[in-house]
Amino acid sequence: MAIHVETDIERTYNAGTVPRAEGLLGLSWPAMVTAGTVVITAMITHLIAGFPASAIVLAAGAAVTGPLMIRIGGRSGYERTILLTRWVHARRRRETLYHGGAFSTLPGRSRQLPGLLVSTRLYSGRDIAGWPFGMIHAPKLHEYTIVLACWPQGAEAVDQPVVDRWVASWGGFLADIGGQPDIAAIVPVLDTVPETGNRLLKEVETLTDPDAPEVAREVMWALGTGLPAQHVRLEARLAITLRATTPERRKDPAEQALEIARRLPGITAALEDAGVRSRPMTADEIITFVRRSFDPSSQPDLETAVTEPDGHGLTWDQAGPSEHDERRDHYRHMGAVSVTWEMDAASQGVVTERVLTRLLEPNPELPRKRVAVVYRPHSAAEATTIVDNDYKDALVGSQNQRGGLTSAASVIRVQATEQARTEQARGHGVTRYGLLITVTSPAGTDLPRIEALTKDLSTQCRLHIERSYRYQAAAFAASLGVGVILPEHASVPKFLEG
Repeated sequence: MAIHVETDIERTYNAGTVPRAEGLLGLSWPAMVTAGTVVITAMITHLIAGFPASAIVLAAGAAVTGPLMIRIGGRSGYERTILLTRWVHARRRRETLYHGGAFSTLPGRSRQLPGLLVSTRLYSGRDIAGWPFGMIHAPKLHEYTIVLACWPQGAEAVDQPVVDRWVASWGGFLADIGGQPDIAAIVPVLDTVPETGNRLLKEVETLTDPDAPEVAREVMWALGTGLPAQHVRLEARLAITLRATTPERRKDPAEQALEIARRLPGITAALEDAGVRSRPMTADEIITFVRRSFDPSSQPDLETAVTEPDGHGLTWDQAGPSEHDERRDHYRHMGAVSVTWEMDAASQGVVTERVLTRLLEPNPELPRKRVAVVYRPHSAAEATTIVDNDYKDALVGSQNQRGGLTSAASVIRVQATEQARTEQARGHGVTRYGLLITVTSPAGTDLPRIEALTKDLSTQCRLHIERSYRYQAAAFAASLGVGVILPEHASVPKFLEG
């Protein structure tokens, strides 16, 4: 008699590949074209004017081509030079400093949102299911962003097949929602903040009957004030940014609000299938987390004002800081200092669905920590072209290895791109993604210690991160999940990116 023993096999995933067009010797196509032009020009110069002139051409060509070939932290030399030049120019013109208040240069807008959020507007609407929602409008880009409050189920006491089904449903959500032509980005944000106890105390006061026995009221009061010290709570939200695809929606936000109202119930239902309960956040709730992020000291007052009949009474123009100072490697605002890192390289090899657990979970040593995963889906037409070209480039790169040997990394890349090509043909989506980590601490905090803790968490998650040098304010805004998509604000030409 044969005994069959069933074992649970842990499902693993691939973190994807970075599409890149490779030429000879692993050079990018821009670098290879530039280098080839320099060589041909030098040869023609040598035939016409001799060796000294051709040597000058080669030296000048090396100075032009070198910054394209040398990449540090995923950026070419030209990118870093342009960032440095613009940063120095902005510091000299004091554009990285802002001071508001009663005597500011912006009367009536002493807490105006800074930087990339300065031109945004916030509107309110109601979906067809009756839920109110806030809608952030970026007029310059003709984009609208909605934010959903989320309550992920978590993997505790859940069977692995259920978790696998949730992961598959999340992938289906990205492919379905992201495959729509007007979706610019989908940004889940996991935000940890210190628990003040105000929410619990207000809830206990609501539940306590004034006519109850004194002993019962004392027990309820003890429950409401007995929150452990240094308790950190996790808040999750999902921002979806849509492009206005018609002239009417670009000119009139009300037209776009009608379209969003029609689609919101379907979005929340799709998230429910992925194990995530959600509902649209109101305009007041969006203002609350934005103001709390820029001014951490306002959190207790904002939580207390939630139960008031008129709420906190703030407008979008009052959600920002009254002062801030953007430095090269950190961002100072309202008595706090924030540092933002970006993902430089994804997890290598295979990963499980729990790969980011240590980074996402509350950490008492980093009480104010925000992790934003930025998904930018391709349309179906773009996806087909991308996976086909990426597969061809991977083949070319594997055949251009030095010494005639094909490296293991090249073989793995060919296999990964071939798998992506097959899955895309079966209806799967293709999505670009990145990750931003923002840690906010009181002014005077030991920043090297904060960086060490953050990098240790990222290493445990098999991520390679780099500090967002010279654009800390922009990265801070992008990690909020309010419609700031950094690549859409890039000002470096694609050719100079190498």
